[in-house]
Amino acid sequence: MKSTVLGSLFGGMGPLVASVGVALVVGFGVGRVSAPSKLTGSQEVEATKVAQGAEESEEPKWQSVGGSDRAELVSELAGAAAIGSLKDRSRALEDILAKAGLEDVKKALAWANALPDGPMKKSALAKIMERWGQLDGPGAVAYAAQLYAETGNASLIREALKGWATKDPKSAFQQASQLGLSNGLQRDIRRDLLEQWAEQNPNDAAGYALANRNPENWGGIVGTVAEEWAKQDPKSAVTWAASLTSGKDKKSAIYEAVSSWADQDVGAAASYITSQPPGEGRDTMAGTLARHIGQENPEAGIKWAAMVGDSATQERAVAGALIDLYRKDEAQARKILQTSSISTQVQQAALVRMTNPGPWWR
Repeated sequence: MKSTVLGSLFGGMGPLVASVGVALVVGFGVGRVSAPSKLTGSQEVEATKVAQGAEESEEPKWQSVGGSDRAELVSELAGAAAIGSLKDRSRALEDILAKAGLEDVKKALAWANALPDGPMKKSALAKIMERWGQLDGPGAVAYAAQLYAETGNASLIREALKGWATKDPKSAFQQASQLGLSNGLQRDIRRDLLEQWAEQNPNDAAGYALANRNPENWGGIVGTVAEEWAKQDPKSAVTWAASLTSGKDKKSAIYEAVSSWADQDVGAAASYITSQPPGEGRDTMAGTLARHIGQENPEAGIKWAAMVGDSATQERAVAGALIDLYRKDEAQARKILQTSSISTQVQQAALVRMTNPGPWWR
């Protein structure tokens, strides 16, 4: 269950606009990712020279290494970009670019922009922009934002922000809301960046999420952080989610963390939940486990639902434990429910949830 990443404002656009201007001045705006414009004669000649590693008598000012070094870089990148397997191609490009400095990256960009459209160009540009983002996040994003404004293709913005986030995830995450992207695209990119942040430094990401959460949002940034954190350290993620003050986003965070933990080690998750004191946190945990276990073993799922103290939460837990069986064998689901320790009132409410055409969890 994916959460919606909340928007937040970040400073002004002055530095970004300035970076865009620099990118245009030094001449990196010649390429397109989709619907590329035809190169001028001089641009085509220059791109060909760079690709072949020829010695120019008048190099652009940003080219500071010799022709042989440039030719070697381009040759290595060309070989990597031609690899058939996308996974192997991406890894090879990353390995080569990991050794490249900022000026080398800009030379590689000029080479990649001169390539014909296709998988080779797409992979090369993606990894070059990611590396540029690692070295100079604002500059890379400024260049990618200019291309987006001209072509409507946001793929390089994603890569530039991804690279920036490896060094400064907070700035990259916040800057994503300042690029004039559509709400849906901005939400998707910011969610990806928040997941990356939580993977790199879960405590730092959790602190940001805590300070910027919206308790009325069923998804929200706390759920995203909890889900990603749980992939590395599920116990810490669940403990953090349970420590939040009440809110819809707290329940979402607990659900995401417990679900991830149960996927990894359902026994460990069960032991932890059993040890928790009664209350909202344990109710949500037990209800989540009821759903998780009930999909394979409805009778065991009902036992977890019986641990839930709040009646409204227990209704959902019971429905979650039985809904899959109910849709296949209603009689058997009813039999399991009737022989359980669940109160008659909650049984009836759960049956209504499973019978109604709408989602059972609402």
